[in-house]
Amino acid sequence: MTIIRLGKAREATGFTAEKYKAAIRKYMEAMGYAQTTDSSLEGHPADMIFMPQASRPWPEVWVEAKATELTLSDSGFADEVRGYLRQWLTRIASSRFRLMIFAKKLVNVSRWELVWGNTLSQPEVVRWLTAKLDDTSASYFTEATTLKEALSFFSETSVVEGSDVDLIDTAEQKRKVAMSANEIRRRALHQLSLMEQRSKPIPKKSALVANLISFVPPKSYAVLEIDRLSTTEVQNLMRRRESPPYAMLETGKLLTFGTQESESSFDVLRPQRLRTITLKQLEQEFPAKLSQLINYAIGKLLRPLGVSSWGQRYYFLAERQVMKGENRVIALASGETMQVARPLYLQEKKDGFVAEDAGQTRLNFVFHQAFSLRYRSLWDQHFIQIRLGKLFTKDGITVIEGRSASKIDERFRNPIFDRSETRQRKMEKLVGYVFNTDRPSFPNWARLISFGDFLRFPTSWAPDAVPIDQTMIDDFEEEEAQDDN
Repeated sequence: MTIIRLGKAREATGFTAEKYKAAIRKYMEAMGYAQTTDSSLEGHPADMIFMPQASRPWPEVWVEAKATELTLSDSGFADEVRGYLRQWLTRIASSRFRLMIFAKKLVNVSRWELVWGNTLSQPEVVRWLTAKLDDTSASYFTEATTLKEALSFFSETSVVEGSDVDLIDTAEQKRKVAMSANEIRRRALHQLSLMEQRSKPIPKKSALVANLISFVPPKSYAVLEIDRLSTTEVQNLMRRRESPPYAMLETGKLLTFGTQESESSFDVLRPQRLRTITLKQLEQEFPAKLSQLINYAIGKLLRPLGVSSWGQRYYFLAERQVMKGENRVIALASGETMQVARPLYLQEKKDGFVAEDAGQTRLNFVFHQAFSLRYRSLWDQHFIQIRLGKLFTKDGITVIEGRSASKIDERFRNPIFDRSETRQRKMEKLVGYVFNTDRPSFPNWARLISFGDFLRFPTSWAPDAVPIDQTMIDDFEEEEAQDDN
């Protein structure tokens, strides 16, 4: 049950019934319908009949067009509606049409609302429907079953008030919205097509580079008997001591790299070597311990470099640099550098604008190039897996967590700065810096590990590259939001 009032009943010059029907046609076409019948040509009871376009599951629409002011007191109009209702009642539910009444102007709109609008009143509908009918004719519409369906007919009918100009204006606005939506859809489909095209490899020889660094673990390991201490007590005693990585086998037994200095490195625990085992024996007897030893070794290599951990991610501390207002940059043996921490500041604003002479004022947060290095055993080989990430700190040390971190992270989610070649170069620099055996702080026990290169797979194909100006999916969302507004 709908009454739609369009515009201010503006009329075009030379207003006629046929011009009004032409305007209705444009209005209905904009709403997704196509005209199939016109009473002036086919002599049909309905002035116009429309069917939905593109196989939409909508009912056909019968139109009663009144290019005049229309009042409910018009007995001729009441007779026409009763005729439509009789036609409607003779059909099965699935084939019933929807009635739409178009009028240049509705007289006494409040009464129309009682019969056709949101305040539909059953007594008012019955009173208007049976007005000036004898008892026999009125009884046809007032029988319980028929009356229930008649009320359904009225509730599903739409009444549209508006001149031909109003109808055409509304149709144009609807068409613009549809065209805008179709343009967004067309562009999105084009981007999807590009994505599907790029998912197909190019017939060109190339090498796939994995984020796995091959290495050879130490060949021998020492099992030491120590004082019967808990793991926590052992950790407290060994804290800040120069020693190779170790793992507890059980209370009073410790596993470490098999060097000549193994016992002296743990002298505070009064160790005694029980036996020396090979790498193969270690993997058979204590399969989980090699992973513990290598991950512990990575942590010990990173600490002298000013690296801290948060969860399973590492990040370069930058408190001193932040105090000086500087970025933290690491220098590689090759002469290259890499920025690993950057403080970002809030600038002073005056009248809502950044002042021209505003410098670095209050620290906002510090961006850190985070990463993870973890042992992986794959295909009966040993690897160190590296992954890049991001962390944010308040002062170069204290990590920001939760929703605040997520909001900051949004501004750094940009594929232009996260392309595959950029990620790979960053990983190469980090690996070269951490596992540089020529640096003075590189411990002797770490030289028992032979570090290799990134795992590469030669292939006869290559993936398609994403162009640097690739449109972000957010662009479509923003345009949609603007269109909706």
